[in-house]
Amino acid sequence: MNFLLHRHLGEAHLGSRAAGVGAMLPDLWRMADRRVRPRVAEVAKEPADGPLGEALAGIAHHVAIDRWFHDNAVFVEGERLVAARMREAGVEAGRMGLLAHVTWEMCLDGALLRRVGLEETLEALREGFGAIEGEPERRAADVHHFNRIDRGEEARAAFGARMKRLREEIARGPWIEGYRHGEGLALRVTGVRVRLGLSVLDERDRERLARALDGVMGEADRAVEEILGVETPVISSPR
Repeated sequence: MNFLLHRHLGEAHLGSRAAGVGAMLPDLWRMADRRVRPRVAEVAKEPADGPLGEALAGIAHHVAIDRWFHDNAVFVEGERLVAARMREAGVEAGRMGLLAHVTWEMCLDGALLRRVGLEETLEALREGFGAIEGEPERRAADVHHFNRIDRGEEARAAFGARMKRLREEIARGPWIEGYRHGEGLALRVTGVRVRLGLSVLDERDRERLARALDGVMGEADRAVEEILGVETPVISSPR
């Protein structure tokens, strides 16, 4: 599950914008530094309330929802559908099958945006980021990673700077706006390829991929409706 759907479900289930953004943090951590991962067992050792407690509850929610999601047909069948549509569209770039997973998850974020609205989502994101800005966000990363693995202040500062840039870019809007249509999704898949060290999609492949992903919008919309209607495993409210 990608970070927008994580945020939406985290807030819906835990009743807190801080918890919603907390549910995004593991995805943002991975983009900032692939070594920083959630370890929910660590949360029990860190009694906390307020914004930090809500952020930690959101992180635990992220882990629980991902376990449910990746075993569910709504993910398995969607990933298979995207892989098939990419092949049918004649996308020629190598290793595209490896990206069907993340591509379907971004398609679902696009369906969520079409359902709830871009401006409403941006408002929730900005308020959530503001709720955990500073010490709560820093301490959440410390609880899950930096308190366990001493990497020095330079690495910690670099991670913080990358997280700040990610938050700012997401809150601007164009990044997530692109999830709503095939052309934007194709550009974001290109970005994923670059981060993984794979070749950039050329113009023809981007056009083919955009058409393929425009063709799965209906299935993504139905999948999001199903996800929002299912009682998924959740962590109890931080309130």
